[in-house]
Amino acid sequence: MLVINGRQVRYIKGKTILETARDNSIHIPSLCAHERLPSFGACRLCMVKVNGTSGFMNACTTPVKDDMIITTDSLEIKKLRRAIFELILSEHPSSCMVCDQAAHCDKLNSGVMKAGVITGCHTCPNREMCEVRIVADELNFKSIRFPMFYKELPIERTDPFFDRDYNLCIHCGRCVRVCQDVEGANILVFTKRGHDTKVGTSFEKPHIDTDCKFCGQCIDVCPTGALSARGQKWYDCPDDQFRTTCMLCNKGCRFEVDVKWDRIVGMRPDPDYKTLKTGICVKGRFCIPVLFNNVERLKFPRMLKNFKLYPTNWDEVSLYIAEMFEKYPPSKIAIYLSNFLTNEAEYVFLKFAEQLEITTILRKPEDLEQITKKGITVLYTTEGLPNLKKYKSLKHIIFQEVFPSEGYDLAEVILPAATFTEQFGTYTTKRGPMPIQKIVKAPDLALEDWKIVCKIAKELDLTGFDFIDTDEIDQEIGRMKYQTEIKPVDEYYLKYRGTPIAEKVPDFDLLLKARKDREKPW
Repeated sequence: MLVINGRQVRYIKGKTILETARDNSIHIPSLCAHERLPSFGACRLCMVKVNGTSGFMNACTTPVKDDMIITTDSLEIKKLRRAIFELILSEHPSSCMVCDQAAHCDKLNSGVMKAGVITGCHTCPNREMCEVRIVADELNFKSIRFPMFYKELPIERTDPFFDRDYNLCIHCGRCVRVCQDVEGANILVFTKRGHDTKVGTSFEKPHIDTDCKFCGQCIDVCPTGALSARGQKWYDCPDDQFRTTCMLCNKGCRFEVDVKWDRIVGMRPDPDYKTLKTGICVKGRFCIPVLFNNVERLKFPRMLKNFKLYPTNWDEVSLYIAEMFEKYPPSKIAIYLSNFLTNEAEYVFLKFAEQLEITTILRKPEDLEQITKKGITVLYTTEGLPNLKKYKSLKHIIFQEVFPSEGYDLAEVILPAATFTEQFGTYTTKRGPMPIQKIVKAPDLALEDWKIVCKIAKELDLTGFDFIDTDEIDQEIGRMKYQTEIKPVDEYYLKYRGTPIAEKVPDFDLLLKARKDREKPW
């Protein structure tokens, strides 16, 4: 039998009082406890009274036992929590939390106020997600007896991807524990002692000079704004959140994606995807918003006229490609399939090639030598390719890509493609076929790869390309028993559809240059 606040509850031996209370919908405030981390007992806000013991006990570190009688909300405990919380706030910019105009100010300043130095909630990028504010509201906190001590620590912005303002740190230890116990990296530690204690790296090295993977897990567990992702810190709360699979490699990592103003502004590991013990890599965690929101995205179909690429519409460009295909025998046409195509797009391409009797299907740069061997005249590529000038037999290049990458300047036709965050489908990874969720709209006239092929097929009077959505394609794939293969793209592949990611993401470029001598840069 176990009793909490006069109520008999169910419990599992080995769990802590805090875990048991939460399992039974009994709330105990805490700022250091986290479901993914081992107990630490840093904040002391979860103090409870256990009958038969002297003093108070940490709910987050004390395991439950038979016949325990626990009190979590007595007047004495509430007074103790308020005193502990006062001490926490005395070293955290907290004037906004106790200001009598806070509610009025929140209405006037509904968005985050961008500032170089965070002096209160109104300038904190974590304002709407701050756990300190939540506890302050729970305790109905209106005043602090102690003077606020601002640590005057320099804001650390020298590393790529995230900023660190340890003036906001409450020493909960979450970032240290996730780095050591979950990632096994041991990059973050507590440095110095006593009043001067702070989180940092050994010997105060920049993260880029350590073995930090820039997974961002420390940011995800931070209860304050001390750690923040530089690319998303000033967007305020997202308008919506979705879940999808990363297609930058074949690991099959699942994401939770933040969307603001129909733009991807943040990525983090899917909290419900338990297969992933550790976090996602730096490419997925930080590069996708900057990469896919890039101003250099291809947005309109283009055709070469008078030695210049001019914007056109899909009907005109589809007809132009169809007429081009009709001019040449299938043996003189090649299709290059990117490893970043969805399974549905790849299937539609192969079906398209089969009906046209095109047998030259290229999948890797080494396959390009077939252009010379077979005297290929027309190349339809879904990825930027190097050194196309050397293939003298090529007369026409159709370039279906996301960015103007290698080969763009030689193309006769440009077809703007959607990224994997702008379409539905599946992608075969080491974990098998994984679902791809459409998160945002593709820019302007850019289309999903399979839709582009269907438009061309229509102009060629091919049958079986009147798909409405990817569900119909998947049904046909099932009937045809088409087997998808794991994409040969490992975690350290540095391009997306032929475009070097570092060209579009400055922080990623900084990371690669700083670690150019390492076999694995993260």
